[in-house]
Amino acid sequence: MAKPEGENAKKDTAVLTEDLSLGDLFALARGGVAETDIKAGLGAEELTELRKKVPKMISWTSIQEGVTDSLEETMHVSVLSLLANGWKHYSKFMEDVKRSRGSPEMEIVSVLADHSIHSTLHPHVDVRLGGKTVHEIAFDVGLVTTIRGLVLGLKKGEIVSIELGECEWTGKIAVAEVDVLERKLKKLTLPGHLRLQHGIPIPCGREEALTGSGLGSES
Repeated sequence: MAKPEGENAKKDTAVLTEDLSLGDLFALARGGVAETDIKAGLGAEELTELRKKVPKMISWTSIQEGVTDSLEETMHVSVLSLLANGWKHYSKFMEDVKRSRGSPEMEIVSVLADHSIHSTLHPHVDVRLGGKTVHEIAFDVGLVTTIRGLVLGLKKGEIVSIELGECEWTGKIAVAEVDVLERKLKKLTLPGHLRLQHGIPIPCGREEALTGSGLGSES
């Protein structure tokens, strides 16, 4: 029996909350369908050359498990922190951040124009043999977020509240430039005004913001 249209739409929509992680978007729960899809993707014919570089005495199954475990750790990244890493590249927003630092008793309202943020994480798995790394498997976790109607509340250089009209995203995981998992465009919803229990700090300097983040974002 076909499910009601409203129920299907609900499954394709995630609520943007303070603790929403990248893993929640990709649904990378251990034993879930997404994990099965990743392992299936890792067996793709396009990865034949990569498999040849792995010593024969190391099973490909163990490689799959290693990649899945590494991805699971990566997926703990907060979606809001990832987006904030992209917002810091907007000069008008950073001016408002500086203003909020200069007037710590006030909350500054910053309105951002409609925009898209392209974010990429670069985790990797080391293949070790006899205590030595014999090969490194690097992969990319990409997220494209399109945001419309965004209003951010700033205090003391931190994002303390978020209000947005619409947010859509698409995500992709690739190993050795071969796509192993992709999530088509979906919507994030935020009912009204979200007040954060823990503010998201925004470093003022561009170099300071990029150092040690492990995140790549561009507008």
